[in-house]
Amino acid sequence: MSSTDQTMIGRVLSTGAGEGLLQRLLRRAMLDRAGALFLLLSVLAVAAHGWFKPDYNWDMVAYIATALENRTDNAEQLHAQTWSLIDAGASEAQQYHLKQSNPYNLNQWENPQDFQSQLSMYRVKVAYIGVLRMIEPLTGLVSGSILLSVLPSLGVGLLCFYWLWRAEALQGSFFLLPVLLLADYSRMTSAVVPDMLLAFVSLAALYALWRGREWLGCLLLFVSVFVRPDNIILIFALLIAALLFSRRVIPIALTFLAAFAACIFISKAGGHPGWWAHFYFSCVEIQNSMAGFDPAFSLIAMVKGYARGVVVSLQHNDWPALLALLTAGWALLCRSGRIDTGRENGLIFALAIGTLGKFASFPLPDDRFYFVFIAGMAVLLAVAWRPRFDNSAPRSA
Repeated sequence: MSSTDQTMIGRVLSTGAGEGLLQRLLRRAMLDRAGALFLLLSVLAVAAHGWFKPDYNWDMVAYIATALENRTDNAEQLHAQTWSLIDAGASEAQQYHLKQSNPYNLNQWENPQDFQSQLSMYRVKVAYIGVLRMIEPLTGLVSGSILLSVLPSLGVGLLCFYWLWRAEALQGSFFLLPVLLLADYSRMTSAVVPDMLLAFVSLAALYALWRGREWLGCLLLFVSVFVRPDNIILIFALLIAALLFSRRVIPIALTFLAAFAACIFISKAGGHPGWWAHFYFSCVEIQNSMAGFDPAFSLIAMVKGYARGVVVSLQHNDWPALLALLTAGWALLCRSGRIDTGRENGLIFALAIGTLGKFASFPLPDDRFYFVFIAGMAVLLAVAWRPRFDNSAPRSA
């Protein structure tokens, strides 16, 4: 008698009724439904938490202020309007954190001119700001900004569900959801930043490319750079993959050229300080004022920025480990013959090198900056693997 049979659960399951129940529970239809329910309920829980417990972070303040810029040129008035909206919804603890928790926040609270100077790094998210202004009459800016994280989060979850369903891989939810949560899915939903909207648009583009609808996918990719211009890294990675995997190059090449031109225009129109000034601010030393900030290039400072990014990424974030895990999973699936199409391999390859390219272009350590790449790899591997936990034999790839 095995040790399992000696337990109470083992004795119950060894009876005729127990074995019959176990067989019914382990049928494919039952486990597919369980996978679907697991994913959908988790997505709804994440969205509900994001709506009822939003993270009032500094970026939220800056995006609200940027949305208000089109109605005032006065820094003091912009500062007052922004904080009045934030104070109306934030708790006392959140207000303290936003205003006085560190010297930078305190300076931004006390100096309207310095506060407005920071917005040049936020104006470049033109689609995010545009949608926020569009829904303001219905929701207000604060609730609208929260909604712009929660609704795309629901969209990401439903898209993942639809993708798995179309690929007959619903049991892959048991693998996919934990990866998404480790990749910052829940915290991104609570945080009021454009990253979840970017994730939804980018994953929709990847799904279109996976289905072979290149022009639709490329259109969505072009739209994505208006949400976050740095998503051009994903487009460039897909262009490299198209060249290496003999896929259709013209659609993605034209998309890259159009997106590159759009990024230049967005940067100039928004008064962005430029890559090096932004790099220095985010990765080397934060600045109370970005007005006229134009530091001389320093190789030592650049090395410090990358060193900080590597150390913080490895110590406090999950994307490096997830990238290694997913890359190993990709290799194993290829070796077993589960991924044998140029399209799937090309997409996964693009997401893998895109993750590294994103870090190389701007070494911010936070998981949310790499979510598009990690989530895309996870979904593609799940639909290629199609894990089966039922008793019947899995369908051949």
